[in-house]
Amino acid sequence: MNNEQRLKELERRRTRAARLLAAGVKQAEVARRVGVSRQAVQRWERVRQRRGVAGLKSPPRFGRPPKLSEAQRKELVTALKQGALAAGFATELWTLPRIGRLIKDRFGVSLAQSSVWRVLGELGWSVQRPAGQARQRDEQAIRTWKTKRWPALKKFAARQGRVIVFIDESGLSERPCRARTWAPRGHTPILQYSFSWKQLSVIAGISFWRFYFRLFPGTIRTPQVIEFLKVLQATIGKKLLIIWDRLQAHRSKLVRQHVEDQRGAIALEFLPAYAPELNPTECVWGYLKHHAMPNYCAADLADLSRHARSRLRSMQRRPTLVRAFWQQAELF
Repeated sequence: MNNEQRLKELERRRTRAARLLAAGVKQAEVARRVGVSRQAVQRWERVRQRRGVAGLKSPPRFGRPPKLSEAQRKELVTALKQGALAAGFATELWTLPRIGRLIKDRFGVSLAQSSVWRVLGELGWSVQRPAGQARQRDEQAIRTWKTKRWPALKKFAARQGRVIVFIDESGLSERPCRARTWAPRGHTPILQYSFSWKQLSVIAGISFWRFYFRLFPGTIRTPQVIEFLKVLQATIGKKLLIIWDRLQAHRSKLVRQHVEDQRGAIALEFLPAYAPELNPTECVWGYLKHHAMPNYCAADLADLSRHARSRLRSMQRRPTLVRAFWQQAELF
């Protein structure tokens, strides 16, 4: 909402309050309905008594008129949404100088970078880090799974008394996940860690009320997946509906044979390809690496394993986190 829209909204509030006051509604009730303080209503009532409803209208705007009209601002938003490549730049990156050049070329208006920043803020834009997506994604298949297949799976699980568990894997290394931190200006913080290619792997499954995990050295393969499925069955004690991606270990013959040996105790469902955002377990990894363990420099893999296990157990004790993971995946 820009300044002009805010002024109009405030004027609408004052006008509504004036109508309620004229109808005999008490000031406290007017404040509650309009969503302002009683002091504001008292001030508006004094103005209304002296100058009428017209006195509550927004005064005409003074000062230098904006260099970009509303129509030009709308055109600018359209051009920005089309991307930097469409505007003739070499990469899909909007910077203040590039946007200033776009404004100059399109509208013949020269703006300082600080003015460009202010205009972008008024338009509701902010600096953001882009998320990556694979070109091979089938958007129609993803929408169909989310709107049709997922509701059908929930009904299927409820009908058969199954617990839905989304499963995913991730890796941790002695190299920390770096995050911004405070430091003296001009002095970049240094993280000293062991530059090793050794890896610790984590597999986790998340249900509607909690998540489960196991840590393994090295890469997770079929034997580790089967071991985790056995642990899930023993811990939950009910029939399971496992939903996961199309990782080779998930589709291996040994996994299929293990599922068949359970005689219906485990049902499998595969997510659409290149759609990690549908799996709430991905949010577990994001929180673990960027909120629970950022900038942690492990002494060795054993230290990394102890710290990761401690952080994951702490996350398990927070049911609000589990709900947030589901909400982030827009499946809750």
